[in-house]
Amino acid sequence: MDLRRHQRFPVLFQSVLYDSHRVEWVGTVVNVSKGGCLVETDSHVFSGMYVSLRLDVPGETLPILIERAAVRWNRGREVGVGFITVVPPHQERFDQLLKRLKQEFRG
Repeated sequence: MDLRRHQRFPVLFQSVLYDSHRVEWVGTVVNVSKGGCLVETDSHVFSGMYVSLRLDVPGETLPILIERAAVRWNRGREVGVGFITVVPPHQERFDQLLKRLKQEFRG
């Protein structure tokens, strides 16, 4: 039984994670929800780290920026990221993305 708070949607977005020192890690978002995402990366990102996240969404001219997020867990190449702060106008764009994904998921 899946006890997740938010529905997850399968995606393939390029992403960049940044730490407080502006060190960058490149990855691919493979699923996303209102509360977070799963990123595949070869980088050494550890549970408990706070990061910023840039989502390069296909078809969007500008990336969606997640100002503050926390690495919740990591398993090999997979990293679970929980969103903490998404500021306007990125929050509105992110909400529109989730709405669109929900419509596509329903078919």
